[in-house]
Amino acid sequence: MVAAHTSSHSSESVEWIICLDKRPAERSGEDVDIILARLKSVKAFERFQPSLLQQICLCGFYECLEKGITLYRQGDIGTSWYAVLSGSLDVKVSETSSYQDAVTICTLGTGTAFGESILDNTPRHATIVTQEFSELLRIEQREFRSLWEKYHQCMAGLLAPPYGVMESGCSGDRMPDKENISNNSIVSVSKHQNKVPSEKILLAGKILRNAILSRAPHMIRDRKYHLKTYRQCCVGTELVDWQIQQSACIHSRIQAVGMWQVLLEEGVLNHVDQELSFQDKYLFYRFLDDEQEDAPLPGEEERKESQEELQDTLLLLSQIGPDAHMRMILRKHPSERTADDLEIIYEELLHIKALSHLSTTVRRELAGVLVFESHAKAGTVLFNQGEEGTSWYIILKGSVNVVIYGKVGCCLHSS
Repeated sequence: MVAAHTSSHSSESVEWIICLDKRPAERSGEDVDIILARLKSVKAFERFQPSLLQQICLCGFYECLEKGITLYRQGDIGTSWYAVLSGSLDVKVSETSSYQDAVTICTLGTGTAFGESILDNTPRHATIVTQEFSELLRIEQREFRSLWEKYHQCMAGLLAPPYGVMESGCSGDRMPDKENISNNSIVSVSKHQNKVPSEKILLAGKILRNAILSRAPHMIRDRKYHLKTYRQCCVGTELVDWQIQQSACIHSRIQAVGMWQVLLEEGVLNHVDQELSFQDKYLFYRFLDDEQEDAPLPGEEERKESQEELQDTLLLLSQIGPDAHMRMILRKHPSERTADDLEIIYEELLHIKALSHLSTTVRRELAGVLVFESHAKAGTVLFNQGEEGTSWYIILKGSVNVVIYGKVGCCLHSS
């Protein structure tokens, strides 16, 4: 899909495009050198090994697209992976899979990469539309899989799900900030979620890791899955099993999942593919300390501390785990919620004063459709005065100002 563009390129720019327009089998060594010189200046490839860059020069294709071109739609099965050489593209997601109600969640700029769903043939997570004239490097599925098998360690940084490295810094739990904040708005002033782990959760993660290495060191080791090696990982089911064995205050696997979710939310424990929910399944998780190449092993003093502090740490996590588990459930798409999930949401709704007048039937209906949003940045606009409404909100934590004609009318708090 290539759209014509009327602006002229420099002779140097045209030369490398001409080289990329050739069929891979027809590219000469000189063609590859010309393409390589251009790719070395592209942010998306700055960390790539020379040998990998050379392979990309042999199999990549050039595409230029006018503003408003749809590259692919949410739900499509992909055929190519892309890197943005210039321009920008909007990422649009629809909860109903209908393009008409798709919402732009962030923008991909120069140096970003996307389309890694071709590795496992999963449907596209979003619709991608050019925001302006954009130049892309495209690699077809077969070649990209071949490159991934050989160079996955240095390519992994480009595959932060679901859309690669995003310049806008959007996360799955945060609505993108609107650049132009008008005076007629509802403005969030809460600070709900920090990217930097809190000191107490960071310490809790260290104590749990050291306790595991002291009592069951086999749980943290290199693991292989689908021909790929994952360094120094634990398995979700084994973490739940181990935690239940350590304390009488943990009564169920669901409770243990919530406790591990606390660590996952704050980045002290991470899923190897950056999934946001902890699952009691054969999935791989890694402690923050084990992200390092040579992760430190606990010394004698640290082992002793982990033995002394373990029960207090588990008690702390058991107290804050239910809230983390609730947020995890609310992040799921409503269609993916289990009967247990719906019951947990319903029980939480019973404690919200603002909903006390609602019937049991209405509360149970709400449990099936509520979704979770967090807004970490004060001043984020949820919607502007005069806009057509699309959502109804319950404030779980924090507060928002209601601004009418430029003046704060009131402040809404959690109920």
